[in-house]
Amino acid sequence: MSTVGGQTVITPPQNKYTVAQDVELGRQAATQVEQQLPMLRDDEVTSYVAAIGHRLVEAIPLQLRHPEFRYAFQVVNVREINAFALPGGPMYLNRGMIAAAHAEAEMAGVVAHELSHVALRHGTARATKATKYELGALLGAVVGSIIGGPAGSVVSQGTQFGLGTAFLRFSREDEKQADLLGSHIMAAAGYDRAPWPACSRQSRWKAARADPSG
Repeated sequence: MSTVGGQTVITPPQNKYTVAQDVELGRQAATQVEQQLPMLRDDEVTSYVAAIGHRLVEAIPLQLRHPEFRYAFQVVNVREINAFALPGGPMYLNRGMIAAAHAEAEMAGVVAHELSHVALRHGTARATKATKYELGALLGAVVGSIIGGPAGSVVSQGTQFGLGTAFLRFSREDEKQADLLGSHIMAAAGYDRAPWPACSRQSRWKAARADPSG
């Protein structure tokens, strides 16, 4: 990160994967995730979440927008407070996250943070540092880290890609970038950026589990 003209510039980390590979990885992983996890089948709730999500997508800074990305928003029918996103745009909020939010802006803050990881392509950037696997092997690691146990416990521990696979954990720098970009997206979308207890609790947990190697 750097400052230009008094404004912080957030630079995505090095990434050997193409944007098209992010999209394909996310598409394939989303198909498997939605087959394995208990998805909430409630059109009203899903539409509400999607409306918030797309409002935030429209506020992503131009230099970090990827026209190829296909942002989509679904709800997982578990009570734990959490959310996770996949490369290329698919995002999932737990039912518990929605229930815990006292205002729309609270939930939007979580969505903005996860969208920031996607826009900055942190998932495949971490894989770039940690592995020489081809896309097919990476897909297995992604899906396995999310679904590799009882759905409730795995999703409650997840962030983008889940945390079951060490080399897919975000670094502390990644989390700082997502916090900063998320706050910018929130402001641009017209939301109050004040933190909320559930989001702060999730952020502290993620920071504690972050990969210290950067």
